[in-house]
Amino acid sequence: MPLSPPPVLLIDVGGVLLLHNPDVLIPITAKYGGPATFEEFQRAHYACHHESRPARGAGKDYFDLFPEHARIPAERREAFDAEYRAAHRTRNLCNWPDPAAKAGLQAIVDAGVAVAVVSQADGTIEAMLHEAQMCQVGEGAGVPVDTILDSEVVGFNKPDPRFFQLALDRLGARPEQAIHVGDTVRADVRGAQAAGIRALHYDPYGHCDDQPGAHEHVRTMAEVLPYLGVDTA
Repeated sequence: MPLSPPPVLLIDVGGVLLLHNPDVLIPITAKYGGPATFEEFQRAHYACHHESRPARGAGKDYFDLFPEHARIPAERREAFDAEYRAAHRTRNLCNWPDPAAKAGLQAIVDAGVAVAVVSQADGTIEAMLHEAQMCQVGEGAGVPVDTILDSEVVGFNKPDPRFFQLALDRLGARPEQAIHVGDTVRADVRGAQAAGIRALHYDPYGHCDDQPGAHEHVRTMAEVLPYLGVDTA
């Protein structure tokens, strides 16, 4: 059910707006017998992401798990692991703008919904979003949003509810007006819920391991629009 106006959107970056770069990474996975298409690669990534950052229990190292989810043959995993990790050491490769996510975000902004980007980051997320032409504060090549919050810059991190409250403060909004979209249960869903915000778990392939009914799910940005009262006709 849509929120009473005026709705606002809080949105995560990694795994939602920016994805692991397929142009750089698929050639490596394909070389070792793993995913050779965008769809195969995304399925492997999200399965690995959810196992490494579960709703309950201890987290695990993403890179330790990825070769199995990518179905790299056992005899090739050591060489794959070395090359794959080396690629990620060159720069943050969660830097590829998802065109479908950008289109969904643009539709939300065009409908007059205020948007705050809220990211667990290292002080560089605003520059990354600008370089990817995904979004920026004000006019530019990306979608214009109202504010971008980087945890390293503002001093709060997810799931601290103060991080989400700061985003609301910048938008001049109340928790009951807001929807938050993110791809991790502990950080995004539970952090937003602790701040009194309705949380949508961005889970493209249905990997969520939380209790049934604990929160709502979306598989695409287009599915977010009705929650904000945006006409999708």
